[in-house]
Amino acid sequence: MSRASSRKEFNGKGTDSISTFPLLKRILAVVVSLMAIGMMLYPIEVLRASDARSGEYLSSWWPREDKSFTIKYIHSVERTPVWEMYKIEEGEIVLKETVFQSYGAGLPATSPYDFDIVEDGFRLYNIDQKMTNLVYRTGAVRANHELMVGERTYLFVEFSEPTEGVKFETQRTPIIVYLAKEGFK
Repeated sequence: MSRASSRKEFNGKGTDSISTFPLLKRILAVVVSLMAIGMMLYPIEVLRASDARSGEYLSSWWPREDKSFTIKYIHSVERTPVWEMYKIEEGEIVLKETVFQSYGAGLPATSPYDFDIVEDGFRLYNIDQKMTNLVYRTGAVRANHELMVGERTYLFVEFSEPTEGVKFETQRTPIIVYLAKEGFK
């Protein structure tokens, strides 16, 4: 009796039914799986907020498109809005421009930076100042601090307590870790 006929006798159907997944499909499945794992482990740069005193993690955001974000607040003395625009560049937070509506305490009357009068007030730009210690104190009465990342706006009081010092910094983290903590915000 030949080997082929003994196999047919063994399972009654022949060797054709033993073959399950062709080799090419197995290789493709392994490659796709490895690529998916690699993408999930790929580190992304996020904006991280923590308590300035204790270092306790508060929240984080992934500024996807151009790695920029804006912080808006109402100035405590002038009681007018101020927008400060930042960009993450090579792991550092860089102040790019600021827009304010009135001169006064803490707001510049003169500046070494480019300056324009715009619809919302006054614009300083081409600042390019690296922020080594970016801390804001969450407004308790009128400041109404807001963080704008992409098309979304987050009130500081949603992720921190009134009067709490909030430190912003960049952090590289695997995309899977970010998504597990923050989801798709």
